Amino acid sequence: MDADSKEAAIPGGCETYDPPMADIPLDHVLRIQGYRDLSSVRNDVRAIATDMTVLADKLAAPKAFFREVPVEACADGALTLKTGTRFTGDVFGQVLQDCDTVIAFVLTLGDALDNEVGNCLKAGEIVEALFLETAGWLGIEQSSKQLAIHLQDRAHGDGLCLTRRLGPGYKEWDLLEQKPLFELFAETELPVRLLESCAMFPKKSRSGLFGLRPLAKPRSNKNLN
Repeated sequence: MDADSKEAAIPGGCETYDPPMADIPLDHVLRIQGYRDLSSVRNDVRAIATDMTVLADKLAAPKAFFREVPVEACADGALTLKTGTRFTGDVFGQVLQDCDTVIAFVLTLGDALDNEVGNCLKAGEIVEALFLETAGWLGIEQSSKQLAIHLQDRAHGDGLCLTRRLGPGYKEWDLLEQKPLFELFAETELPVRLLESCAMFPKKSRSGLFGLRPLAKPRSNKNLN
């Protein structure tokens, strides 16, 4: 693998990927904060939003850790991996049909952005903290999409495709199952840790898994008339 590659293997069957960081759209930041008519945004508010969006771009350092894990069974409301890891939820049977392998991942923007939000709050800069926090969440969303594109490209080379992303903490999958998910990376030194609540630190982090299933065969174009 060449030195310029953004993908690298590390011990424990884990690989890393550095998603490219695109500029976070200022308009999206403002709309999330309820500014539907962007022409009506006050100049001082727009200036703060602009500064914080630029700062988020500078502070974010996206990095993903992922590994492929063979599936032992997916039935009766549970997913069991060949590592012995077991997750529960009806969603696994719905999404992971025909999947022999899943890709578990942990993605983070690093702690610099979270730290700066804390500094803003300590300084009483509430508006700045709000816009910086919003820009950060848009950044993790962008990085999640870039990771999915990267994994999809890899999968296609093997005649496979990715399912939609599944993540602990949503209605379909209990947040407490972050623990067994993180145990899949026990041999890897992650820049993300679990709190007692099973929330992640740094906050601008995301975890989950994708399924890998065979690409659908193209339909025949034969003329049936």
